[in-house]
Amino acid sequence: MHKTKRETKIVIFVMVFIAAVMPFILGTKNNYFINILISYCYYGIMAMSLNLLVGYTGQISLGHGAFMAIGGYTYAILTKTLGWHFLPAIFGSLVLTFLLGLLIGLASCKLHAIFLAMTTLGFSKVVSLIIINEGWLTGGANGFVGIKKLTVFGHRFMNYQLYFVALALTLMVALICYRLIYSKTGRAFQAIRTAPIAAASMGINVNGYKFLVCGISAAMAGLAGCIYALNINYLSADIFDKSSILLLTMTVVGGMGSLFGPIIGTLVIGTLPELLRPFAEYLDGIYGVVIILVVLFMPHGIYGGMKSLIDRKRKSDILSEVTP
Repeated sequence: MHKTKRETKIVIFVMVFIAAVMPFILGTKNNYFINILISYCYYGIMAMSLNLLVGYTGQISLGHGAFMAIGGYTYAILTKTLGWHFLPAIFGSLVLTFLLGLLIGLASCKLHAIFLAMTTLGFSKVVSLIIINEGWLTGGANGFVGIKKLTVFGHRFMNYQLYFVALALTLMVALICYRLIYSKTGRAFQAIRTAPIAAASMGINVNGYKFLVCGISAAMAGLAGCIYALNINYLSADIFDKSSILLLTMTVVGGMGSLFGPIIGTLVIGTLPELLRPFAEYLDGIYGVVIILVVLFMPHGIYGGMKSLIDRKRKSDILSEVTP
């Protein structure tokens, strides 16, 4: 057990170190690659937030991208239209998305499986329509332009500096997920996913925990939207329309119900568009093929498949040591 924990800490340290030095390896002025690194951050946050919802409590969401859109637009309106500083604007975005997430939480207490999934999909469509139709506030179909670059005490952040801000926020979300998963709350989440009736009979407040996880997950998605707005400086409804399915793909491919799964899924699925640029028109089909292959050959995702291989290797090593 101690050896496994030590190895996990080493893996985490190596991953963080690689993430920290990547801008210097790729070039701090190479905005193309820096933007890709930043996209890993906000999609990673989104995948981790969706994993809390789907992977740990078993609540299927097909409209998680709506919270990313709400977070991004709220940040843009507060900073550009109302002139707020970026920290209060981010906090305001988190509060709003958390509260709206609680509304979905109310639905999750009453609805299950496909009915909840369709409700979240409907919610995302409503958000998209509001963004398009309320042009006086959101820019409408033309999008929200002119979002301010991150500036602190008169210093305007360059892209690679923004990446370190995004990386720090991603690590913060990962730490929150870690503390949640390996706590009493996390154990309650997993009990609700596995056997909600049995969990309720053991005294676990099933509806209360569902309510809570929806709010937390939505707030994390809102934070990802803020990072997106800071990076791209432009928002439109169609950007977020397909993001919910993309995020679900990242979570499934990486491995639901694990801390590292969403990160692996983000790196794999997030890299595909760059590797397959000549086949961009077939990208949705390629995503579908990837999901089918993973579900068939690695039902617990890439992380689950890797973990199974490592566990089998350890067992065989132990057997070889004890066998005369």
